[in-house]
Amino acid sequence: MRALVLAVSAALLVPPSAGAGDARDLGKAVDAKIVAALQKEGVKPAPRAEHAELVRRIYLDVLGRIPTADEASAYLEDDRADKHHRLIDELLAGAEMPAYWRGVFHHWLNGNLDEKRPGEDEFLAYLQTRLGENAAWDKMAREMLDPDETDPVGKGASYFLASRLIGGDRSAQLDAMTVAVSSTFFGVQMQCAKCHDHPTVDKWKQENYYGIAAFFARTATGRAKSGSGTALTEKPDGEVKFTGRKTGETTARLLFLDGTVSEAKDGRRKALIAAGVNAGSPYFKRAMANRVWKHLTGVGLVEPVDQIHDANPASHPEVLDLLAADFATSKFDLRRLMGGILHSEAYLRSSRWVGPGARPADRTYAVAAPKPLSPPQLALSLAYATGYAEALRARYQGGDKNKPGGAVTPGLLRTRFEKERDYATLAARFKQEGEGFQANASHALFLTYNPVIHTMLKPGAGALVTRLAKAKDDEAAHLAYLAVLSRPPTADEAAEVANYLAAPGVAREESCRDLVWALLAGSEFRFNH
Repeated sequence: MRALVLAVSAALLVPPSAGAGDARDLGKAVDAKIVAALQKEGVKPAPRAEHAELVRRIYLDVLGRIPTADEASAYLEDDRADKHHRLIDELLAGAEMPAYWRGVFHHWLNGNLDEKRPGEDEFLAYLQTRLGENAAWDKMAREMLDPDETDPVGKGASYFLASRLIGGDRSAQLDAMTVAVSSTFFGVQMQCAKCHDHPTVDKWKQENYYGIAAFFARTATGRAKSGSGTALTEKPDGEVKFTGRKTGETTARLLFLDGTVSEAKDGRRKALIAAGVNAGSPYFKRAMANRVWKHLTGVGLVEPVDQIHDANPASHPEVLDLLAADFATSKFDLRRLMGGILHSEAYLRSSRWVGPGARPADRTYAVAAPKPLSPPQLALSLAYATGYAEALRARYQGGDKNKPGGAVTPGLLRTRFEKERDYATLAARFKQEGEGFQANASHALFLTYNPVIHTMLKPGAGALVTRLAKAKDDEAAHLAYLAVLSRPPTADEAAEVANYLAAPGVAREESCRDLVWALLAGSEFRFNH
């Protein structure tokens, strides 16, 4: 068989941000610039993706999982012309969204840490709370750079810097803070300018690296005054010195990326915030605009995302400027930024290219770029597709659906599942190294033999295999394809499934298990397309 080889949360956390309609207008403004560039190149963009592709794509990108069969059916049966816009607005405003995006931000901020460190759970809770509040990005950045230990939520932000003050000598700690801050908050990779002027970027001199490092020269950890835990402190003295090839030993100034030299009247990290975390700083607003754009479209306007400089221009400078300016003007409203991109036709295009001519490069945004599911997306989507999520929900519920305050929401199910060994096994096996993705035989073998997959494919209450075994042959194909691929089967696929399930000599549940496995193992499931 061709395909064989190969859940909407209604609970709203906050209302849509100041004008979901404005985000749609932002999307239109983005499209105008993308289309102008395509017309200049004589390229006609691909049409909008089909409904089944869109519902799956939107769920994956906003909630980090595929829709349930019921959620997919509800969308496909909706005959409103703007149903994709409505779905985007609803999911962005829902309670499940921050439960997924906290992991995305954690990866952006701390993905280079080699292991889990004390305070990580509190940091994840901090991110989820702030994202649920739709807190401004500059507020979050200020809290991570200069956390308030008296704030019950904000103190969790101290992990960002404190985690880099664990282990290693002082030089390594200072380097870790410098690289993390310049890369994440300002979209600039300064590490190559540590030992000498940057070899390929004339603008970045050795003093630029140490200029950022100087803001953290006095940062240390101490015991929190309010209760247990660790707090960030700033020592009264401490300088950063470096040796230049021509200048000899030099004491680093508090030098921001734009050449501004700061005075640390109220503390060095506060001085960095004043210099760079504001609407006037092109680095701060462009860095996040570019990261979100890449996460949703698959291809950054600037690649790599931490190499934003004059020698590495954006593929569409006007689009990056537009998104960055709007982000700053909207007081760093993350949901508006996400919404503007999600509502654009550049995001909504089909990933299929039927010509004329060769498929345009992904960076033209003439056609959507297929994206491999990230490990978190894959792990949770496997649980939802197989019905294993229902077994988890029942276990977390403790068997009592009427238990006060015991409702297991999709967000809670996710955060609980992320602590399970099964989740860790799946996420580790499909971890993507670097920017590329290479499917290989070991992935297919993993899906065949790993005990976690076998557990997910076991019959039981809520299990897809059990539901298929009880369904009629003509209904089984429809249910299987909706649950796993978020679309109904074609007539040929439905006929093949019916013939396969009717084959003599094989137990019904075994045939249904093999059917589900085959759909899971195919590229249509493994990619967000």
